[in-house]
Amino acid sequence: MERSALKIALDNIVLGNKFTKAANEFKERAPGRNALVLGGTGEVGREVIKHLMASDAFDKVTVFTRRPIEYTGAHSEKLVQKPVDFQNTEQLERDFAGHSHAFCCLGTTRAKSGADGFYKVDHDYVVNSAKACKTANVEHYSICSSAGADKNSMFLYTKTKGQAEDEIQSMGFPRVSIFRPAMLMCDRDESRLLEKVATYPIKFLNKLIPGMLAIPTSTVAWTMVSNAFAAPAKTPLNEAFSNSEMLKYFNEAQKEQ
Repeated sequence: MERSALKIALDNIVLGNKFTKAANEFKERAPGRNALVLGGTGEVGREVIKHLMASDAFDKVTVFTRRPIEYTGAHSEKLVQKPVDFQNTEQLERDFAGHSHAFCCLGTTRAKSGADGFYKVDHDYVVNSAKACKTANVEHYSICSSAGADKNSMFLYTKTKGQAEDEIQSMGFPRVSIFRPAMLMCDRDESRLLEKVATYPIKFLNKLIPGMLAIPTSTVAWTMVSNAFAAPAKTPLNEAFSNSEMLKYFNEAQKEQ
């Protein structure tokens, strides 16, 4: 059965002067750049699409997805949608050619896909797409990973995330940026009862120890996209941002209005 289109609009998006200035400077410094998004129908991915489109920093934003997107917002002529098969590496390489920046937000859960399905998406699909990006000469690979990611972890989730991170960093990209959010705060399309129940105490505890337990998906996306505008101090560069660092980066930028 064909899935209904995911509706994405630019409602309630907070950019700020610092974001807009960085986007404009990037566009002047590096004109003609194109971005691709993987996992664009997920909670972080759709926010990344919003921020990329609102920024107007890229000539083209290509979303590789199995679910169609219905986008209503600025610069809609720049949004391109393409079907994707993450197991067909050669096709990925052809489709990724001509893109300078990649934003990977692929991910599922063990509860939804089982242990094997989770590993297939969060490791195999992520690593396959990264390899294709490298072959296609993508300059900057940004990935939404997870807090606690560690290839030596005893837990499947954090171990898988850590393995993917480690393999991507060893591929030789000019620049790799890893973002490690804790619990994601958002209004999910999918109903996850336990997550909803946990949200209430998490919100309270997050006020007591800010930056440690949770982060809005919009803040993760804001950080991923705004970071892409920055000229790196050196290349090759592998960098990682913790949950608290993303929150700090966003909050400090909003204070500069």
